[in-house]
Amino acid sequence: MNILETINCPDDLKKLSPEELSVLAQEMRDLMIETVLANGGHLASNLGVVELTIALHQLFHSPTDRIIFDTSHQCYAHKMLTGRARDFRSIRTRGGYSGFYEPSESPHDVTVMGHAGCGPSLALGLAVGETLKGGSGYTVCVIGDGALTAGLAYEGLSNIIQQAPRNLMVILNDNGMSISENVGWMAQWRKRWLPHLRDQLELDADFQSLESLTEALAPKVPLGPLVLSLGRGIKNVIGKAITPELGHFWEEMGFTYLGPVDGHNIEELEDTLARARRYSDRVPLVHVLTQKGRGYTPAEGNPVQYHQPSSPKAGAGLTYSQAFADTLGLLMAQDQRIVAISAAMLDGTGLAALKTRFPNRVFDVGICEQHAVSMAAGMARAGLKPVFCVYSTFLQRAFDQVVHDVCLNDLPVVFGVDRAGIVGQDGKTHQGLYDMAYMRIPPNMVLAVPRDENELGQLLYTAINQDHPFTIRYPRGEGIGVGIDMELRNIQVGTAEIVREGKDICLAAVGPLVHTALSAALDLAQKGVEAQVVNVRFVKPIDPALIEELCEHFTDVVVLEEGTLLGGVGAAILEAISRKGLSRPRVHQASVGDIFLEHGGTGELRHTLGLDSEGIVERVQSILGGG
Repeated sequence: MNILETINCPDDLKKLSPEELSVLAQEMRDLMIETVLANGGHLASNLGVVELTIALHQLFHSPTDRIIFDTSHQCYAHKMLTGRARDFRSIRTRGGYSGFYEPSESPHDVTVMGHAGCGPSLALGLAVGETLKGGSGYTVCVIGDGALTAGLAYEGLSNIIQQAPRNLMVILNDNGMSISENVGWMAQWRKRWLPHLRDQLELDADFQSLESLTEALAPKVPLGPLVLSLGRGIKNVIGKAITPELGHFWEEMGFTYLGPVDGHNIEELEDTLARARRYSDRVPLVHVLTQKGRGYTPAEGNPVQYHQPSSPKAGAGLTYSQAFADTLGLLMAQDQRIVAISAAMLDGTGLAALKTRFPNRVFDVGICEQHAVSMAAGMARAGLKPVFCVYSTFLQRAFDQVVHDVCLNDLPVVFGVDRAGIVGQDGKTHQGLYDMAYMRIPPNMVLAVPRDENELGQLLYTAINQDHPFTIRYPRGEGIGVGIDMELRNIQVGTAEIVREGKDICLAAVGPLVHTALSAALDLAQKGVEAQVVNVRFVKPIDPALIEELCEHFTDVVVLEEGTLLGGVGAAILEAISRKGLSRPRVHQASVGDIFLEHGGTGELRHTLGLDSEGIVERVQSILGGG
């Protein structure tokens, strides 16, 4: 039996020697590597916080004390140490553990969270709540330097300083990375002090050891507390001289800064965290240096690739992200006014190659979706043609800017909404199910959904060559495999297309579900049912000719969409029929429903929801049979 198999709760850590803790850390890394290479998942970031997580669970008493990871994709070690090591290999699979915090799994997972920057605000709320209830629990917020590119993080940190809770600690997990290399002031700050720090770490460790000794002796000698206070002041001055400006920003902001600490030295971490909790007269901020990908040579050498490696089942065909970026590159080469923006997702959205080709026209703004949208609005007002490439789940963070800065001014900003629909194993924090509903709301917005990677390029060309806000949503992963037209053409805004004629029932679909509907229609034909298939394509404005077609020729319409039941394509069609004052056709919505969809394989989830060919055939047979 290895050591990890003996860990059923964090208290079991306290029985281990330092040598055993080191062995445990390696066993945890081995399990992470084995599991993620099989299932996919977040690898490099989790490898970097193993020792930090051990130290936290050694010192604090979860779940009475609450530990928040911002972002909680770094929770793999935490899950192992809180009774979930035995079944850890099920992570991110249907019915298995979530890859993020999930309170339904364990009381040690404080809250569901999968977006960056919210940790300080959540931690402050927990700390204040504990105080008002008269509890003794402590709250720790571990936030990465990547998450500190998010404006929300500073709103939380600012209010932490104002509230000054005595039961809260902030830990800066500093590895110099977001998903890709970090951007913004934090990255520049880090580059200034890191060369100095490498030369002075040993001397700084000596000072910290001296301080620990002084703290132990102070209560036992006359005037000890006064001497300790003076010593701390001297240490602070010398420390600032050794590493200029290192903690100055945080001290001026209002924190007590401690560090930097070697994030892979458990004893040093425990000592520093314990001192931070005991002696700080202000909220402590502990600066921990970690290495993304620690302990796995490929991930250490390429932390971007190993941030979230795909499972071995992933294919090698053209993805929607690549198809979008390829067309965008062609258009950027023809029109100097076109610019592209990413919110820390250059690689994921396919813009990394375009950044190399057009370094002055592709902008990575960090985890700042609100800023990205407002910046795009400013660019559009200045006469440029901005394209903001963003995951569906993250665009929802910037809804006010979409409404106020873009749509209110009717500015030609193009939103390339990637990972729209069912994304699979990342689960409910990342499913892209709500963009059609909320992007339909603002006046002036056009919302389109291509049926395949070829139509995606045509819609991007259309969007670039018009003068209004324009959203194109497209899914994660490989395209259908259709050929790509060499010539780009404009598609008339607000037009649907009939892709298969039929008289018995209409299947009105958006996105790749158009092809699923075609497959279902072929199966239905063998059963004597002739189904018409429509590529709705434009969710806003909905095609008035389509509504006329449905009302005149069909009793039943099945609307197929990978989105929420409320507010999407089905809602748009129902609203249009209602405006005509008609009661037919009957509209049957096949969607994800009004739920937060759990994690699992995309094929598994679609089958469960009835959004595969088999499910559609069964639905149609039920409808026509009077069900």
